[in-house]
Amino acid sequence: MIVRKWWILFGLVFSSVLFSEPLITELAPQMVYEYVLEGRALPGVLPLPSGEKENRISLEVSPFFYFGNFQRNTKTGWFVLSDPPWENFYLYENTPPFLNVSLEGVVGKVSFYTEIPFTNNYNAFYMDFHSNVPPLWKELSSADSTFPYTAYGVYDDENFYVVVGRSKLRWGSAEFPVAISDVSPYFNHFTFSTKAQIQYTFHLVSINPVLTTEEWEKQSTFRPVNADPLSPYTEKVKTLVAHRIDLYLLENFRFGVGELTMIGGKYPDLFSASPFAIWHNNYNEGYTNSMAVLDFSYVPLKGWEIHGEFALDDLVGTTENESKPTACAFNVGARKVFSAGGLRGVLGVEYVLATKFVYNTFLPYLKFNNRFLYLTNFPSSRTIVDYPVGFAFGPDARIFNVSLDLFSGDLSVGVDAFYLVKGPNTLHSEYPKEEEGEPKRTPGLSIRGSVKNFLFSLELFEGNASVGLGMKWEF
Repeated sequence: MIVRKWWILFGLVFSSVLFSEPLITELAPQMVYEYVLEGRALPGVLPLPSGEKENRISLEVSPFFYFGNFQRNTKTGWFVLSDPPWENFYLYENTPPFLNVSLEGVVGKVSFYTEIPFTNNYNAFYMDFHSNVPPLWKELSSADSTFPYTAYGVYDDENFYVVVGRSKLRWGSAEFPVAISDVSPYFNHFTFSTKAQIQYTFHLVSINPVLTTEEWEKQSTFRPVNADPLSPYTEKVKTLVAHRIDLYLLENFRFGVGELTMIGGKYPDLFSASPFAIWHNNYNEGYTNSMAVLDFSYVPLKGWEIHGEFALDDLVGTTENESKPTACAFNVGARKVFSAGGLRGVLGVEYVLATKFVYNTFLPYLKFNNRFLYLTNFPSSRTIVDYPVGFAFGPDARIFNVSLDLFSGDLSVGVDAFYLVKGPNTLHSEYPKEEEGEPKRTPGLSIRGSVKNFLFSLELFEGNASVGLGMKWEF
């Protein structure tokens, strides 16, 4: 009963203050501030229903321009595999669309929400015109044509909720999650989650199964270690299933345990994707790849929060060979919320490590990546971009990050100072080969914010510097 009252209070108080759509898909600093100040552990799963329910159409206009030199890593061609998005520090993904029309409706307990953006395309943004404004004077079809990125329906009941459509997903309370992170523009998913002190969540996610010629050759001919005699599996389908239980033992302490399984080359069934089974124990080596997850959020004192997350991909036992090396990732961090006059803030520190082979495996369909195909007409291309399902910088990486978020009225500023060490192994490295080369060490600083209608950013890393300036109007 306590938890149910908390959900109702949250929807009534915060939906009108922080959220303008039916789902909460981002662990925003304002949300962190309210939770921690009130001594409540942070949620383990997003999205959550916001309580927002209305019929409306709105328009946002946000022209934004970058000046200076910055990473421009992308590739053009016909179904060509592009550079990883972390090499650009997700600049395109963190830039608002030039125009964005949102439509929201509600019928009883069912809400729907869709955003229709008009913005520059992925390749032109990095290679030609560094802005969210499409260069229509060069090519009329230069705008992005892979939308919508957000489009879903929600059934929000008193005891549970269901989401179907496109939105971000997120596990854990960290700045940089290592199991399911929100660096992807969206996931195509079905989500069921309960509202109770013992919260159960289930996700079924469909991932774009397009492969390059080389990847298809590997998928259709290679038999992994311990795979069954029916391997290889070659159905053109890739599905992520995930489930977890969050225990809200106290209002200030949450502990979560979960499991992810990537199913590829075979359509999921109730043997490989039963919501209440332990998927690892099915031992479907030829068409699944499983990962176990533990995480927590603890508010020992009002104003202080500590969190951690551990994801185990593979573990070599004493009787096993090392054909599949031990692979894992973890994060640990702390936050302090504060206020000074009308200014509120969240100060955070976090360390994250992902080992060399985590998220990777023998077959393309079983890697923990969320594949996007960006169709661009200027330049003409079908560009494949792989977003990590887990840690934003993929395997063989570690980061130490200090963040400061300040907000008050019309002011909002977010600062991240970090030191990133990225090794040569990636999701596309031959598994389980250890790539040669020295790790790249990158100190960096990122500042993003807004003052009334004015938007700004500053990015400094790896000898590159860029300044972003823009405006925002809402109608």
